[in-house]
Amino acid sequence: MVIDTLRADHLGCYGYPRATSPALDALAARGVRFARAHAPSSWTLPSVVSIMTGLDPAAHGVERNTSVLAEGRPTMAEAFRAAGYETMALSAHPALVTPLQGLARGFDRFTVLHGPVANRRARANIVPADPWLQSSVTVAPAGEMSETALAWLSEPERTGAPFMLYVHYFDPHAPYFPPPEYARRFGVVPDAPLTGAEQWPLLLAPQAPESADDLATLTALYDAEIASTDAAIARLLDGLRARAGRPTLVLVTSDHGEEFGEHGELQHGRALWQELLHVPLIVAGPGILRGRVVDEPVSLVSLWATLADLAGLADPATSAAPSFANLMRGEPDPAPRRIFADLEPRFARDRHVHRRAIIDGAWKLTVAPDRRVSLFNLDSDPAERDDLQRSEQSRAGFLRMLLRVRDVAAQQASAEAPPTTISFTPEMRARLRALGYLK
Repeated sequence: MVIDTLRADHLGCYGYPRATSPALDALAARGVRFARAHAPSSWTLPSVVSIMTGLDPAAHGVERNTSVLAEGRPTMAEAFRAAGYETMALSAHPALVTPLQGLARGFDRFTVLHGPVANRRARANIVPADPWLQSSVTVAPAGEMSETALAWLSEPERTGAPFMLYVHYFDPHAPYFPPPEYARRFGVVPDAPLTGAEQWPLLLAPQAPESADDLATLTALYDAEIASTDAAIARLLDGLRARAGRPTLVLVTSDHGEEFGEHGELQHGRALWQELLHVPLIVAGPGILRGRVVDEPVSLVSLWATLADLAGLADPATSAAPSFANLMRGEPDPAPRRIFADLEPRFARDRHVHRRAIIDGAWKLTVAPDRRVSLFNLDSDPAERDDLQRSEQSRAGFLRMLLRVRDVAAQQASAEAPPTTISFTPEMRARLRALGYLK
């Protein structure tokens, strides 16, 4: 399961004081929790493609809204289907997690769920309906996603074959419109400020609001959406446990986190701070140790290799990211495990977000669009406030060298099977030009 926009430090099992996640906390208690899991990007499409391909975003190249995964790229779903698994995907993201991006490859069925067309300024939880952000629809709520998954699992033909089920929940994504009962639980009453269209000026502003009350309200609404999603996941987990004689491996993570003013902005997709990259990762099921916490940093790029390892499948030949199943068993890594993150412009004219990052143990180095380098020690400075690149020039140079080596390998991989682009009709081009995305 992937819960869109879920940062790790807003779950109880990661130390959050609010009761956002009783079901996920219980899952972590009966499985393995990764304390330092990282998304490979700070927005959905490149992260999800990395999960499915085992490649960094710079290697698979699917880094813009209109990118399409190259036909020559093997996927996790293809590997599991070839091994005899039934494969099913459910997505509540009709703009970026769809067959249009090449993500349906290997799935026997790929279903995108959403509600009716909605006005962007409506008091409703909405999601872009297309990669060009031209229209919006209401989000398929987490409860509907779980019920649809359970209905698929209950189909008669599901009784024999092993299955791989991918569920992509969307609720915690902005705008934050949780069910009213959950908003009340986190201290926000119906019709309070920021519970309607007045969210939008704040969400779309270049900087986070100065008002502490506004930030607190947005955070409470976000937490309420996490809690409602957690309740829906509890129903799906209960359904999986009720499948007599069919123990199931369950993995829960997120594609990226969310900013609430920690570095001056809201939402995601504009930087590579830890509040955007540090995501939950919980694995539970047959053969998984109970209550284990893995402190070593890992990347979601390794998920395919790890699941293949746990399921006894062959290692994905195209993935450069090694399995971390050894860490779940308490075995050390044979070599340093370095984490990379990438952020490219989502549209042709957007040059603000071209960034790279590397995490090596406690150290994190980022390279900005202007090639400015920043270095942080995440153990002593988890909030990334103290840039040490001047006092630690040798370490910064070493990490920059590692990042350059990775970049060269990624560019070669991307050139071997470059992504394609969603074809534009004249009408689409006219709409994009009107919005300033095309010249």
